[in-house]
Amino acid sequence: MARPQNASGERTRQAILDAALNLFAERGFFGTSIRDIAGAVGVSESAIYNYFPGKTELFEALFTAEQQSVMQRLSALKKEPIHDVRATLTSLAVWVVTQFAEPRQQELFRIFLSDGVRLAKDGRIHLLASVSSRYATLQDLMRRLVRNGALRRADPEQLASEFIGPLLLWRLLQVLGSDFAIVRNPEEFARQHVEHFLNGAAGSTAAVRSARHNTRSQANAVTTRRFQSRVSKTDSTEAEDV
Repeated sequence: MARPQNASGERTRQAILDAALNLFAERGFFGTSIRDIAGAVGVSESAIYNYFPGKTELFEALFTAEQQSVMQRLSALKKEPIHDVRATLTSLAVWVVTQFAEPRQQELFRIFLSDGVRLAKDGRIHLLASVSSRYATLQDLMRRLVRNGALRRADPEQLASEFIGPLLLWRLLQVLGSDFAIVRNPEEFARQHVEHFLNGAAGSTAAVRSARHNTRSQANAVTTRRFQSRVSKTDSTEAEDV
């Protein structure tokens, strides 16, 4: 059976991406040259330019590949029927933290933190568009869940932030090497996170009312003490005048 004509080219391109990822993670974007990457792959520098216009485009291509994987997963959720919102969101949360825990994803995130943010702010790479696309797709999912009554009526953007925020914090703790229990057991963390998201962390309605009552009581007590203090000072002044 004949091999596809582009099979060798695809392997070389992937080898370049793999080498770039390793070198960027080890030396940083600014400490890595095209010559370094070519040497790691075993090709000439000119061969790199057959696949990527420059080092910046190569750097950005690493994140584009990740973007495609995430978008495929989120897009599939938009099309699938949702019969059990808890199961759907748990599946998504577990998939997210499982992805974050992969060694390749850890390297990508380290590179993003060290050089990606700087390059994006300088306008040399365009990561904001890909991040915004993922965020918009997650908002669409939340909008759908609100529309079918699975979630409370709320701003889909706010709901998306509430859902993804703790998962991004988990990613940061994980890549920093934290020994927190939530990092050691990512799947359990994901499940508990969905429970908190769906049930709310404020507790029962009675508990919320009690907390509000206590807050008002404390405020009233402070006001009373201040009033009594002013009255006491007034009485003292009048006594001195007499």
